[in-house]
Amino acid sequence: MKLTGNQIMYLLTIKKIGMTKHVIRSVDVAEHMDYSRASIHKMLSTLKKLNLIEQEYYSSIRLTPLGSRVANGYLKKYEKIEEALKPIMPIPDTYILGICNLIELM
Repeated sequence: MKLTGNQIMYLLTIKKIGMTKHVIRSVDVAEHMDYSRASIHKMLSTLKKLNLIEQEYYSSIRLTPLGSRVANGYLKKYEKIEEALKPIMPIPDTYILGICNLIELM
């Protein structure tokens, strides 16, 4: 499945939050990404249409089995790129979207 850089970033963010929290809410994603709740809602709707996440109206978010597989594949690519860049430069949070855009082009 081919996703945009933004979709990859959201999917990886949901996966990351899920590693530390049992229940993921849209407000958690908004706070983690420092995006507006409206922006988060729009992308979550897109990810639901792609069958990557499940979310009841204003309830917790979870990756579907497909979403989990896709997120794991993109996470491996992300980690390889991050590992390759670490010796050259630090990877601040602001570079996450750039790395996800690079993955989109691969």
